[in-house]
Amino acid sequence: MSKKLYVGNLSYKVTEDDLKDLFGEFGSVTEVNVITD
Repeated sequence: MSKKLYVGNLSYKVTEDDLKDLFGEFGSVTEVNVITD
C-alpha cells in the first residue's frame, strides 16, 4: 500500500533534505519530491 502526503505552500528555499529531516521525526521517509513552478 502506498502512502503519500501532499504539503503545499512551502518556501522556494525548502529542499528535499529539509523535508526528510522534518518528517523523519515521525517515521520512515522513503521518497521526497519537491515540485516548483
